[in-house]
Amino acid sequence: MAVVHQTNNAVTPSSPYTKTTHRTLSKRGVLWLGQTCNLRCYFCYFLNRIADTEHPEHAFMTLEKAKEICHTLRYTYGNTAIDIQGGEPTICPDILDLIRYCHEIGLYPTLITNGLVLAKKEKLQEFKDAGVRDFLVSLHGIGDIHDEVVCRKGAYKKIMAAIENMGELGVPFRFNCTMSKPVVPILPEIAQKAIDYGANAVNFLAFNPFEDQETGIRTHENVALYSEIKPKLTEAMDILEEAGIECNVRYIPMCLAEERHRKNFFNFQQLPYDHHEWDYNSWNWTGLQPQRMNEGDLVPPFLIGPFARFIQYRYVGITRRYHERPILGGLGLFIQQTLSRIALALASKQGFWHKEGALRASHDAGYKHCSACQDCALQNICDGFHRDYTELFGEDEAQAITNMGVTNDPTYYIRKQEKIVEPEDEAWAL
Repeated sequence: MAVVHQTNNAVTPSSPYTKTTHRTLSKRGVLWLGQTCNLRCYFCYFLNRIADTEHPEHAFMTLEKAKEICHTLRYTYGNTAIDIQGGEPTICPDILDLIRYCHEIGLYPTLITNGLVLAKKEKLQEFKDAGVRDFLVSLHGIGDIHDEVVCRKGAYKKIMAAIENMGELGVPFRFNCTMSKPVVPILPEIAQKAIDYGANAVNFLAFNPFEDQETGIRTHENVALYSEIKPKLTEAMDILEEAGIECNVRYIPMCLAEERHRKNFFNFQQLPYDHHEWDYNSWNWTGLQPQRMNEGDLVPPFLIGPFARFIQYRYVGITRRYHERPILGGLGLFIQQTLSRIALALASKQGFWHKEGALRASHDAGYKHCSACQDCALQNICDGFHRDYTELFGEDEAQAITNMGVTNDPTYYIRKQEKIVEPEDEAWAL
């Protein structure tokens, strides 16, 4: 991929993507098809649901339910792209039909995948023919380290075969890499793999306890200190930046970044401005359990704003009453959506997403500001440290940034980063 020096809407000669520093809210939705998978990665957010075949989210949902969710994402929430994941979406029996449907309605599909199925070139060709836009490939190490992390011998060989197939067939792809402790020393090597094979972007993810990870999964043996991560991560980021490949870091405090790399650090308050991350408006809805189960009614769609959190916390009762009394339920839904639209018209739309990001970090995901954070100029745009992390390692790594004034703008740094967007997807320009 060629290096691009322009900062506004420059198209690389070798890539169908545009690069831009223009930051707007993402219009990408997300769909969890079911927690069925052919791997058992030890850092997985859904490891318990994958292991429990009786869990209501384990089995893949029906094609009809998946289509209904996609239709809502496109026509209620206005999403123009979607991340489809599982579990492992490539093993879902109806995945090709779902990809075709998404493509037909203008909801361009990305698959988040471990690549095992795609090691067979003919299978990858089927996904390309169905209309998949790109793949977000989970590369969590090199050689035996990748196999150790995903708990399957031979997985690395297959994922590399899949990546080679993508290059040969001209299917775009990006990398996800979770920075568990065994992976940290080889982060620069993973960056070089992205260059060698032509990845469009690399996301380095902190190993954080989201969703149903139980206490005890994260230990000193598999979680690295941020101070251990920083030198290798910095080296990897410099390698990627020099090659003109987009690099993003998720869920690490900004004070742990070199100043030149803060533009690449995305916490919950920055995520809505990454067009390859998820729209908080629709994510609030698809993240609820009825939208992840193979059976049962969907929660009626609601909008970010007044009463949104009330609906999220009480969705079981609200769904039941909505279907028992559809007229009253429909009226309640209309009122909530109307109030949200009025609130958005009267206030800053970006402000709603900023507050939602901060609430997700502190209330939903368990982040906190350490004592040093109280004097930091970034305290209003950085999530801080995960409570689980400080229980393992303490707060000594936190460093207050004091060489600038306090900012409330979550795009303060990230608006300086060149990010890839799809030219045919007008979401980035709105």
